Amino acid sequence: MLYAIKIFDIENSGPIRDEYRDAHLDYISKTEQQTMFAGPILTENLLTELGSHRLINLPNRAAVEQHIAGEPYVIGGAQHGSEVHRWSPSVPYTWRDCPRKKGNVQYLIHAIDKPDKGSLREELSSEHKAYEKSVENLYVTRGRLLTDDGQHQIGSLMIIDVANLTMAREFWENEPFVKGDLFDQVEFYGWRFGRVFDKFKL
Repeated sequence: MLYAIKIFDIENSGPIRDEYRDAHLDYISKTEQQTMFAGPILTENLLTELGSHRLINLPNRAAVEQHIAGEPYVIGGAQHGSEVHRWSPSVPYTWRDCPRKKGNVQYLIHAIDKPDKGSLREELSSEHKAYEKSVENLYVTRGRLLTDDGQHQIGSLMIIDVANLTMAREFWENEPFVKGDLFDQVEFYGWRFGRVFDKFKL
């Protein structure tokens, strides 16, 4: 099962992160085969790390919790608290083969639908799909956030590859789901490929 996992940094934990970085890199290297994408979430200006985000294939929720608990940054006290969702990708890419351009930057968008808005999502679906096709070269990945049983969509998660923040914001503001007021919560982060999962740095 694929999961979107977000783990939050503790404020001013930079020195702890430095101490545990090698252990962290070793830990995530061991999950290379299961990991579709992994890297830090950042402020919009890309200057400050806020936590970690990974899209990973694990057997069940218990395995996810075990994976989080074993994270050296969590053990060492640099990170605390997490957010987990089932996830279903709409494109086949992983960090190894996703479309991206050298010199571009990435943004991760995590959006939760308003309650009981399935009919609105359906109503906007054709326009949304046409928009996706028009900007398909910008997607590193995209997919559906799901309920724990995997039966119902509750939102969307995507990573885009763009020249700058202005382009990222323009992309999002023109999304038909955004114009149609589908989303209740939107988290808009800068994002970066983790050094273990960056094909340009291997």
